Formats: sequence, C-alpha cells, structure tokens
Amino acid sequence: MTAFDFSRFRVSTLALAAALLAFAPEAQAARAYIGTYTPPPGGGRSDANGEGIYLVDVDDATGVPSKPRLMAKAYSPSWITVSEDGKYLYAVNETSSYPEKSGGVSAYAIDPQTGALALINTVSSRGAGPCHLSLHAGGKYLLVANYAGGTFSAFKIERNGVIGEAVHVIAPGGPLSTEPAAQNPPGQFQRSDHSGSHAHMIGPDPTGQYVIGDDAGRDQIFVWKMDEATDKLVEQSVTKSPPGSAPRHFVFSPDGKRMYQLQEQDSRLAVYDFADGKLTQKGGTVSALPDGYEGSSIASELLISKDGKFLYFGNRGQDSIGVFAADANGVRRIANVSTEGNNPRSLTLDPTGKFLYSLNQRVDHVTTFRIGADGIPKFTGKYMGIGSPAVMAFLPDVK
Repeated sequence: MTAFDFSRFRVSTLALAAALLAFAPEAQAARAYIGTYTPPPGGGRSDANGEGIYLVDVDDATGVPSKPRLMAKAYSPSWITVSEDGKYLYAVNETSSYPEKSGGVSAYAIDPQTGALALINTVSSRGAGPCHLSLHAGGKYLLVANYAGGTFSAFKIERNGVIGEAVHVIAPGGPLSTEPAAQNPPGQFQRSDHSGSHAHMIGPDPTGQYVIGDDAGRDQIFVWKMDEATDKLVEQSVTKSPPGSAPRHFVFSPDGKRMYQLQEQDSRLAVYDFADGKLTQKGGTVSALPDGYEGSSIASELLISKDGKFLYFGNRGQDSIGVFAADANGVRRIANVSTEGNNPRSLTLDPTGKFLYSLNQRVDHVTTFRIGADGIPKFTGKYMGIGSPAVMAFLPDVK
C-alpha cells in the first residue's frame, strides 16, 4: 500500500483555508441610529439643523461612523432607544405642541436588512418637552420623562411594537426647597429653573425590579416598582439631591448595588448605595470640572464602562469629558478630555466598550474617541458631520 504523504495534505489544507478566507464575507459593521434636533414646524428661526433619525455604519477597527443616512423625518427625536431584539426603535418628539401642550413618542419598525425605519404610530407623551425614554425590563412598558411638563409617563407596548395609550402618569408635587440653589458662574449655560418639576430621565435598574426617575426641578430622585397587575408605578422611596443641583442622568454599577448620579446644575457626581429600592449617599459629591475652572458649564450625560471601573461625564460649556475611576471606595476624577466640539448633548459607548462618541450639538458633528487601557478616551482625529446631533443608539447584535 502506498504511504499517505501527510506533508502534502497539510499544505493542501492550508491552501484551501487561505482560499476560503479570501472569499469569506467581511464582518458586518455595527450600526447605530442618531436622533437630532430639528427646526420647528412651519419654519422660523432656529439653531436646530437636523431632519430626524439617521443611520450610520461603524467601522469595527477604527470606530469611525460612515456618512449618516436619513431614515425617518421626525420632529426633534432628541432621545431614542432600540428594543433588545432589534426589531423596533422608539423616539421622543421633544415639543410642547403635540397634540396640545404635550410632546410625542413614536414607534418605528426596523428593517433587518437595510436598517430602514417604518413609522408604526405616535401618541401623546402626556407632558410637554419629552427628553428621555427607556424600555422597562422585558420590553413590556415604555417609560418617558417629560421635562417641560414635569411628568413621568408609562405606556404599554402592544403587539408588533405599537405604543398603547399611557397607563400611568406621575406629576410630582409637594413643597419646593426654599434653600439657596447651587451656584454656577454666569454665562450662556446658567440654569436656575427650580420653580417646579422637570423630569429628566427615567429607566430601570439592572435587575429590572425597580424604576428610577430624576426630577431636576425639585432636586428629587424617585424609585418605583412596576406593578404589572395594575400597570402602575408604585413609589418605594424619594431621595433629595442638594438644593439646586438638578439630578439629570444616572447609571448603575454592573451588579446593580451602586448608582452614580450626574447633577446638571453644579456639574458634580454623586454616589449612592442601592438596596431594597432605597438610595443611601456614599460620601460627598465630586466635581467633573478641571481644578481651577471658573467659567460657566452644565452637565449632560453619564456613562459607565462595561467592567464598571470608569465613568464618563459630559460637560457643556467647559466642553470636556470628565473621566472618573470608580472602585469600592467611591470615585475620583482622573482626567478631562476635550470633546473637540461644542455643547456635548450626550455621549455614547459602542457595544464593545472600545470607542466613545461625543454628540456636539452646537457645531453639528460627532467626534470619535478610542478608549485606552487606562480608561481615558483618546481623540481619533475623526469628525462626522450631522445637523444638531442629540443621541446615538446602537443596534443590538441579535445573531
């Protein structure tokens, strides 16, 4: 019997593998939607230059977004979120005149091949100026914060992604603080409206057991439980922030035991232990601004790394990303990185956690940063032009 030449077989196998790799399709780039601020209906002077919701492809190696493609014309979709299965996108319409003294919330079906958006329906947000929305655990409810109207709204998600009518609307009340508000140096970013409620964010904790709401006007943080039998948010606790601090956005540690709170007016970060629906502040607050900074600035967005070791804090006016290291002892600011733009309305991390994006509203572009091993973002030198960007949401990988 003739001996088998294994060396020739090995060479042939390697050649075949190389040929297959040469013809293998390239890995599909990640996709992300960007919501923008748009001019008011009927025209008129405006500093809003967007047209609605755009789609970009994001290069896996460089993190750089492609040229944006308009997927849906919509009025000021300033906050968006995508369902866990990637089938639906939900957006606020940040206005005070739909249908009357209210904003809107819209549902879209996502084409799995092209990413195109098809409007499903739009309903009243049950409050003026909706600025944030999120999906409750399991995707059964849509939660909306109405800034100008000062209300938190919950909607039932029906079959095929349809937004049902509101099942619960909360309008916080009670006495307002008479103590002096937190002071910020005068300038274009001075904000002192604490005359009533201004709902700024609402979302679930990582376990899905609780829902948290930030009221920037009354300096309060609410914790509720969603009672699915009655479709009502049941209050568990209310925590007071420092007077005039304006709690705006929050994030949780990966284990859900700690909540980090961004305070808009005084540009400071607070840390809370979270257990049984109650918040307990841990230590004092920490400034997100560089030492010695004396200009005007207000905070916008807060992100946390996948491992929970770093936090990223958006500063508008000072126009930087405040970088914090987080551990069992609390947080410490380790850097301030320029956004390379003006007025970072929000920040976004890609699903891998390797890249960070600053949505620079007033200069009509998005800047890309690569996050180093030290947790500090490094500007890649890449700008993506888009009118008045407000928020960026990645499509989940559901393969």
